[in-house]
Amino acid sequence: MPRSFLRKTVALLLTVMVVFASVFALSFCSREAPQETAGSLAEIGSYQVSDEEFLGAFKHVFERSGRALNVTPTLLREILDQRVSFYAVVQYGVDNNWHEDHEGTYQKNLIYRQVMMDEFKREHIAREVSVEERDLQDLFLRYNTHLRASHLYAPDRETADSLYQLASAGVPFEQLAADIFESQSLRESGGDLGYFTVDDMDVGFESAAFSLPVGEISEPVRTSRGFSIIKVTDRITTPIITEYQYAQNRQQIRDLAVRQKTELRRRDHMDEVIDGFRFNQELVDALWEQVDGHLHLDPVADVEMEDFRARIPADWHDRVLGSYNGFDLTVGTFLQEAYFTPLQNRENIRNDRNFRNLVDGVAYRAYAMTAYRNGPHYDETGIAMSVENTFQNYLNRRLNQALKEQAEIPESAKRLEFETNRSSYIHPREVNMAELAVQDMETAEEAYQAIQNGMSFHDALMKYGFDEEAKLVGGEIGYTPVTHFGTISPSLSDIQPGDIAGPFEMRSDVIFLFKCLGVREPHPMTFEEAQPLIAGHLTEEFVMEERRRIIQETLDRHDARIHYERIGDIELQL
Repeated sequence: MPRSFLRKTVALLLTVMVVFASVFALSFCSREAPQETAGSLAEIGSYQVSDEEFLGAFKHVFERSGRALNVTPTLLREILDQRVSFYAVVQYGVDNNWHEDHEGTYQKNLIYRQVMMDEFKREHIAREVSVEERDLQDLFLRYNTHLRASHLYAPDRETADSLYQLASAGVPFEQLAADIFESQSLRESGGDLGYFTVDDMDVGFESAAFSLPVGEISEPVRTSRGFSIIKVTDRITTPIITEYQYAQNRQQIRDLAVRQKTELRRRDHMDEVIDGFRFNQELVDALWEQVDGHLHLDPVADVEMEDFRARIPADWHDRVLGSYNGFDLTVGTFLQEAYFTPLQNRENIRNDRNFRNLVDGVAYRAYAMTAYRNGPHYDETGIAMSVENTFQNYLNRRLNQALKEQAEIPESAKRLEFETNRSSYIHPREVNMAELAVQDMETAEEAYQAIQNGMSFHDALMKYGFDEEAKLVGGEIGYTPVTHFGTISPSLSDIQPGDIAGPFEMRSDVIFLFKCLGVREPHPMTFEEAQPLIAGHLTEEFVMEERRRIIQETLDRHDARIHYERIGDIELQL
């Protein structure tokens, strides 16, 4: 089934929720002296919860509540307890030497490199970026535009150039897509990606697509996964955009513009550096012969096995693999940085072309980290704190993962849970809906009135809807649990076949009408159907219970002190 705007909206909301949770977990971590200080609310082993950290955590909760939080002493204690629990898990990880064992050391090295690259981007790339009023206006216009495009994907520039030459010579997109894609839907659709708007796609892809006239083919465009050749097949723009709408959204637009322009400049800079490197191709080829077939080894799971670094003779390590702007990439540096490249980036390297992509990426990272380290804005203390903060979050995730792996749920426990809580294992009410998506409330109300006056939903979809994919299937999105419709779920809880629902403004630029095509009422699951849910539920119970036990034991072992009475002394500045 073609992708619907509703599914994209739900996915976007879930993504925002995950990002919020990640930011909250990663922020405001501190490691200080173990002794009690006047500025701390709690001491847990080597860690403290400072007043500033507590206030930052409170502000996160306040913002997530929609700035309508009922501040009570109980809430403030819960916020402090959460931070205490976080540090108790960190201390547990340290007690078990997770911060120094093979897995922990490897993860810290990965984190260090990511932090260094983020700082390089901030200090050497973002400083070059400027955003003009015209940029904001253009981006706002994009917010009110939907494109439909097809693309051809290539993992490297050489393959992308070959595809572009074929497409430019008149070979149909459909034929090329059928040859290169593994996905059946992309093969059959000619690489069609459906409709999208701002921030739906990779920023490089988006920037190129919005600059193309309908029907024109782009040159190869670098994305986060490789290269794309893009062909825009449709463009729909909201006809009325007011200055008030622009003013209301200006800050959000500016933040996105800065982020997008910074990332595009980073990619341009990466291309400039890689193009400027003078590589010893003979040495690159010799290295590939040595490591071929060994780059896929997992630095953690395969720790007992000889990794690819050991295959390189020691007298090669000082040889220069490539040079750029006074920086020499030695074989030794390459091996180290390749080792600390995430496994998923290495395990599919199966030919010399893929290997050259790895060499390019490692060369850029090694150059960028050296440039930042030698630059005027290098902050060694700040880097160390950022790495420590992120590593603490890793220790919390590691405990949860370790407990999940320990969980062994016997069949008898699963059956007891099923028999005891049968009401929890019910297939939810599902509805098969047809959707009609329009881009403003006036059009939605006009379409709704036309349906009320006798126009069929199908004819209204053809007349008012802008999603061509939806029109191909009559707007049908298939049976979906009512609970998956987010904030409009209550409005659909009693809907019956033939009923019309809406209009609903689920996104600022898309308004929905729905027609119910069918209903599956709630009905009990069999034990077999419920097994995945039961296992997940009991595993989660085990993890939470064990986590609570570990936290309490750690607090007791380190004689943790929590000063609830000091919360009242903190000025909650909002």
